[in-house]
Amino acid sequence: MSKPVLNDRLVRWYLQFQQFKIVHIPQKAVKGQALADFLAVHPIPDDWELTDELPDEDAMVIEVQPPWKMYFDGAAHREGAGAGVVFVTSQGEVLPYSFTLTQHWTNNVAEYQALILGLKMAVDMRQLQLHIYGDSELVINRLLGSYEVKKPELRPYHGYAQKLIGWLGNVTLQHVPRKENKKADALSALASTLTLPGQTKITICQKWIVPPDENEDEESKLERLVAVAEFEKVDWRQTMID
Repeated sequence: MSKPVLNDRLVRWYLQFQQFKIVHIPQKAVKGQALADFLAVHPIPDDWELTDELPDEDAMVIEVQPPWKMYFDGAAHREGAGAGVVFVTSQGEVLPYSFTLTQHWTNNVAEYQALILGLKMAVDMRQLQLHIYGDSELVINRLLGSYEVKKPELRPYHGYAQKLIGWLGNVTLQHVPRKENKKADALSALASTLTLPGQTKITICQKWIVPPDENEDEESKLERLVAVAEFEKVDWRQTMID
């Protein structure tokens, strides 16, 4: 409940908790308590051989992870508006997000909407180091202080974006050409195109259908099902616990 940005469900919970006098005291040494709880649940067997010989105990390696990258883009036209956000993790994984905006505004407002949506997700994911790239020269230069925000309708979005950037900490902003922002541009265009009258909800699912083998006899099917059932009995965490 102490998060700076609460989603709809947490807001409803917060309002319901207002009627109770709940005092939360955070537990200290959470990491140490987690280790103690783990050892209590999984005691060491009597025949376990312990050793105090730790190789390279004087060596210490600190791996510095590169910051995440975030690309954003907004699109608005007469039929609808959309926003696209693409995260690139420190391991090079690509996380694309597409949003259909429920109100029709200008392209600048759509760009701010895309940026704010990405910043809110970064805050929730606690990505304190972030490189932000956008093809909107106006939005980027306004946040960098090079341009002044003159339109009154843009000032609330600009102030909220600055507030979110302050929560993240180490954030850099850079303007890139549209050709280097293709993924976010495509996601925003897709979301704006899928806007239908009445705000019809469109769900995009990822599936892969494996058709059954028509030549497989009933006995083979039964053996396969039994093998799957026996496999599920094995606790997949046991190797890590050991």
